[in-house]
Amino acid sequence: GGIHEIYFPYILMKPRLILAAIVGGATGVLTNVILGNGLVASPAPGSIFAYMAMTPRGDHLLVLLSILLAAVASFFVAAVLMGFGRGEKAESAAGNLTDAELSAGTKESA
Repeated sequence: GGIHEIYFPYILMKPRLILAAIVGGATGVLTNVILGNGLVASPAPGSIFAYMAMTPRGDHLLVLLSILLAAVASFFVAAVLMGFGRGEKAESAAGNLTDAELSAGTKESA
């Protein structure tokens, strides 16, 4: 339940994005391990409010940092997997398609 019902169908439409979700989760856990912080219990439902409620006193900024780093890692992995900056490639591909069509047209007329 929770937020997963909103974003997970979009991930399943592009299965390679599962890797971005995994990398984001691993980044958050690694951040917590390195900083020596975490939650006192499972945050259910998995909302930011539940995370803050389950965070020990004094660790709120560290937990927020782990959430931020996980989101950034997920974004960058997803951007790479989905072809960040693909617009330039699409324009050049359209130009190549036009060149191919032109050469096909000249072969037919010859």
